[in-house]
Amino acid sequence: MDTISMCCVTWNVETGWPEQDLHNLLGIRKDPVIKRESDDLLPDIYVVSLQEVKSQPQNVVMDALFEEPWTLAFREVVGPHDYVKISTERLQGLVTTVYVKRKHVHHIRDIHTSVTRTGFGGLWGNKGAASIRFTLYGCSVCVVNCHLAAHDNGYKERVENFNAIIDYSTFPVPETSNILFHDYVFWMGDLNFRFESHLTGEEIVQLIKASDWGSLMEVDELIKAQKSGDAFSMLKEERLSFPPTYKYKEGTSTYDLARRPAWTDRILHQVHVDAYENVKLGVEQSSYTHSGSYTQSDHKPVKANFRIKVFANHEERCVRFTCIGTWLVGEGGPVKFTIDADVTTSTWDYVALYKADFTCMQQYITYMYVPQPSPGSGQRTFQMVFNDELLQHPGMYRLLYYSGKYSSYLGMSDPFPVLTRQD
Repeated sequence: MDTISMCCVTWNVETGWPEQDLHNLLGIRKDPVIKRESDDLLPDIYVVSLQEVKSQPQNVVMDALFEEPWTLAFREVVGPHDYVKISTERLQGLVTTVYVKRKHVHHIRDIHTSVTRTGFGGLWGNKGAASIRFTLYGCSVCVVNCHLAAHDNGYKERVENFNAIIDYSTFPVPETSNILFHDYVFWMGDLNFRFESHLTGEEIVQLIKASDWGSLMEVDELIKAQKSGDAFSMLKEERLSFPPTYKYKEGTSTYDLARRPAWTDRILHQVHVDAYENVKLGVEQSSYTHSGSYTQSDHKPVKANFRIKVFANHEERCVRFTCIGTWLVGEGGPVKFTIDADVTTSTWDYVALYKADFTCMQQYITYMYVPQPSPGSGQRTFQMVFNDELLQHPGMYRLLYYSGKYSSYLGMSDPFPVLTRQD
């Protein structure tokens, strides 16, 4: 087995814009110009889960035309370090995004998203979940970003929200149609669980000042829900050893006792250790903390780092490009690739051209649909010629093969040069 590292971040941004620098939150050095050895220590995957992103009608319209500002801000931080945004899903103020190192893009399969509304009896998306699932090196992963019912007296409704998300979040992959059927589940968000009602805000603050996390955990409603079996009992959470992340006075790290402090923002996980014969899956969590320096919201962001086991040297449904050679600006060039026997092609398959350092799957320059082989021909090797006037700038480029049937990129070429005829 191999290991893949993941960093999960959850933050209720309280309808604010990305005003503070996000490098520290993601553990990334700010200067992107010099390639540092420390980049190799960065996680393979970032999962960013946001709640209360601006969702007024004009914001939703603008986000449909342009990249949502928070998603763009995070991409601008990770992009120079060889990350690509592979998927994002939005449900009103909930935004879930997955960024992976570029070298893993063509090893991800079956990317699908799901949204579940739980607000106003399931009719409104002010509360609910925005989830993304994918398969990575043969193992299925589901990330869930949720915002559950608020307020001190909302325990029962939070439990109902959780069960609705479990019941109604579905994916078009038969063996993993439900969230909990996946090999790995990472569940995060503003879960809104509070401390038991007999504690006043002032008493909670005194326990915080004493760093008495054990006493606070004894009266935490989420831990109570797990122990009773009401909710989250199948998911695991590491011990809490950071201050409650809600509610702060904006611009400060001082609690606003208009609401009792609470660990509302959480990250949990599940692994099916014995999902496969002769191997054991596993999750190793190396950190679980909050980022106290971020003060633009009444919540603090929470971050957790994981390492998960996946299959070593796993190859499934692959497309392999032959060395591309040199293309010319305005003229393009030839493409040759071979499709593995376990790939079923469709009329929606295409090969797309990207800059070599692309950071988003929507950044293709141009594309060509793959010609379909004659029935019974058994054709597995294809040749195409890109001749597109959109290719106007010299530089380094890549080709990616997209499969409509599998909703994923099955192959990526090595970088190749595009030159001007004068060169």
